[in-house]
Amino acid sequence: MSETRNNHYVPQWHQEGFFEPGRSKLAYLDLTPEKKVLPDGRVITFNDRFTNPTSLCFRQKDLYSTFFGTSVNDEIERRLFGDIDRRGSNAIRAFAANDAAKWHTEFQTLFEYIDIQKIRTPKGLDWLKAQYPTLTQLNVRDAGHSGDALHDLG
Repeated sequence: MSETRNNHYVPQWHQEGFFEPGRSKLAYLDLTPEKKVLPDGRVITFNDRFTNPTSLCFRQKDLYSTFFGTSVNDEIERRLFGDIDRRGSNAIRAFAANDAAKWHTEFQTLFEYIDIQKIRTPKGLDWLKAQYPTLTQLNVRDAGHSGDALHDLG
């Protein structure tokens, strides 16, 4: 099995919920596009509007990868976030479908998914590093094996 190195911090199924009608790609705006000052003092702004498939959006190479020498491990992506995304997908779809019976069964899962989304982004992971400076990726990977990964971090 090949390792997942381009880690999506917003699952592709979730991104698809934000497509414009009739579209199959995301349109988004870069709020801090690259700028260049020309010799005459004029400032040009590089492209700040993009349209991309979900495979190229909200991802970062090796965001969740762990390394053992030259070996790359993607268990955080597959085992931890794979399960979270599967359960979150079911919960989001239950609420989007306006199914009151499923709201009851998926209520807790919906809020767990939303809460986890906050910390799995590059910004959220930077916050975790600041709060727990001695925490390493190996600690997170090992917590993922315990069955209650996020509770083991506290």
